Amino acid sequence: MEKIGLKYGLLTAIGLAVYFVLMRLVGLSHIIELRFLNGIIMAIGVTMAIRAYKIKVRGNIGYFSGFGVGAITAIVGTTLFAALMLLYIKLGGGSLIETLSAERYFGERVQSTPGIVVFSVLMLEGVISGVMIAFIAMQYFKQKDHKVPNSP
Repeated sequence: MEKIGLKYGLLTAIGLAVYFVLMRLVGLSHIIELRFLNGIIMAIGVTMAIRAYKIKVRGNIGYFSGFGVGAITAIVGTTLFAALMLLYIKLGGGSLIETLSAERYFGERVQSTPGIVVFSVLMLEGVISGVMIAFIAMQYFKQKDHKVPNSP
């Protein structure tokens, strides 16, 4: 279970990093609304991890074990991506701090240090969305035949 979560977490982080680099090259990294696609990348990574786990256990997936695979994938992917973003900010991407901290997630503007911005914006956003995606995906994957219960 942990191996699958780590593998797909790494792949998710790579997907997020590639998307960020593409947005940076095109000059669109300052548009906060495009971060919505980060959620889609996270959803793909989490559902692929749960699907791979279901295949590994031959369809006998427990709800909490499948949810755990999804949560591990989200945590690993978000942590690796946040570490890459922290490295990027430290190496000269200071404008990203201004973009992220200008959104006022916590009311008034917080002190714009790289650690606070990365934790409060990227980590919380990524982990919370990833866990929610795992919860939603497990509503589908928990059933063997994917039929509505008590239906003909």
